[in-house]
Amino acid sequence: MVDALPKKTDSFQQILDALVDENQVFPAVYLHRFSDPSPEDLKALQAVWEKVPEQRRAALVEDLEELYDSDTLTSFEGIARIAITDSHAPVRAGALRLLWDYQGRDLIPVYQFLLEKDPDEIVRAQAASLLGQFVYLGELEEISSELHHAIEDALLQVVESSETKLVRRRALESLGYSSRDEISHHLQTAFESGDFQWMASALFAMGRSTDEIWGSHVLKMIDHPERDVQLEAIRAAGMLELEDARVPLLRMAKSGIDDSDMRGAISWSLSQIGGDQVGVILNKLLARAEDDEEAEFIQSAIDNLEFKQGEGDFDLFDASPARPSTFHIVRPSPDGDEEVVVEDEALEGDGIPEGDEALEGDEISEGDEALDEDEDFEWNRIQDEGEAAVGEEEDELEDGEDFDRGAGDEEED
Repeated sequence: MVDALPKKTDSFQQILDALVDENQVFPAVYLHRFSDPSPEDLKALQAVWEKVPEQRRAALVEDLEELYDSDTLTSFEGIARIAITDSHAPVRAGALRLLWDYQGRDLIPVYQFLLEKDPDEIVRAQAASLLGQFVYLGELEEISSELHHAIEDALLQVVESSETKLVRRRALESLGYSSRDEISHHLQTAFESGDFQWMASALFAMGRSTDEIWGSHVLKMIDHPERDVQLEAIRAAGMLELEDARVPLLRMAKSGIDDSDMRGAISWSLSQIGGDQVGVILNKLLARAEDDEEAEFIQSAIDNLEFKQGEGDFDLFDASPARPSTFHIVRPSPDGDEEVVVEDEALEGDGIPEGDEALEGDEISEGDEALDEDEDFEWNRIQDEGEAAVGEEEDELEDGEDFDRGAGDEEED
């Protein structure tokens, strides 16, 4: 039997009744009602939360994550604060992902507690990644030096510990923002480890550092045969704005890459680097986008390029995608897929030719030689500690600050 479509005007209590009723599918139309609920609604939700079946709580948080990624106007901080104490690890992990854009320091002690004490590896890894934004804010002197260094110390302790590889990698990636001298040693060690996952994490952190000292390391990896290493090198090249990476990235863009994540990384990095032929190539990639999502991402790259070059008439806040796939929190394990060179269908009057044949009037104008050579959760205590920790700093952070919210990953290892 098909239920009548719920009305958007249904009361929040009706929504909670539907959530608790495991005999009926929870209507997707209700999901938006969990964005910015009133204090009264949040209190009612918390009162029934444990009555919701475990798997339904997990599915709800997962659905909210998808909505959060697709609708930049949603905010699920309220429900995330409830879910972060859930007894089910996937729910806690999802709650952390719903808090990527929340920069309030009252939750820092919670993240630190989860990093140190949570029994689930994925939750600890997510907490390590989430603490990265506060390392970043510390470098901008937007939080106190004491709090900044305490977070760095906690992450360094994890990197140097016997923690699992995943959690240590996420801690290292978060430390990429740090200017502390000892971080360089850890990045170099990970880069030289020969372990592809550690190498990818090192490259990700190098990009976050914005330190050109890592330029040669990044350039060496742009053509690496391991997909995740190459992908992070491409992203790092853009974050470091390495001009020497422009030609090899243009070559990749023209060759035809049968990997949407790789194409997205190339497009965005080219927009960060800029230079000759970049705009032309990005527009060609836009014309050949496989779907609306890819087209929107490439258009954001074009907008970013135009902004950097002082061209175009557009809103500054549209200069980069709000939540691109580049910023997802966890990286997939290598899947063995190889890059595939696909045949390009020439666009009328604007095609990219197959093979090595140069485009008439559309050659890559410089660098041609390079082309040729090629436990129980003590929630009340933790919250009280968090409020005490932030103290008089509470008003320093302003809402809406931008933050690269993740580690460039698509799925869990």
